[in-house]
This record gives sequence, structure tokens and C-alpha cells, in this order.
Amino acid sequence: MYDFSSFDALTLPLGIVTQLGFYFVLGLYAVFTGIFYYHWQTYGTDAKVTWLTYVLYFASTIPLLIIMGIMTVII
Repeated sequence: MYDFSSFDALTLPLGIVTQLGFYFVLGLYAVFTGIFYYHWQTYGTDAKVTWLTYVLYFASTIPLLIIMGIMTVII
């Protein structure tokens, strides 16, 4: 039987944790964007609606990612 009381808790600085969290969210964003793109290209029927959807998607998500990146750098 191991005595786990002798081990110290793993401590990471807050900056590293937020940076890793940001990279994780960025990776999820890239995967979701790829899936989103594939589905709209495959199942989209109207080119104007598809283009408008892309513009609205990126216009709403890119600024949020930029703000999140700036906040990660500040922390």
C-alpha cells in the first residue's frame, strides 16, 4: 500500500493554467470550425446564405478569441 500523504500537491502558476485553457479552447474552435465548414459546403444550397453565414460566424467569434487571447496575456 502506497502512502500518498508524502506527495505534495501539483501546483501550477495561474498564467500557465490560463494559457493551457486558451490553447484548449482554440483547438476546440478549430475543430468546430472545420466541421462547420464541411457541413455548410456539403449541405448548403444557397451560395449567398452560405457566404453570409461564414461572415456572421467569423465576425462574432474572431473578436471573442482576440479578447480572450489578450486577457490570457494580461494574466
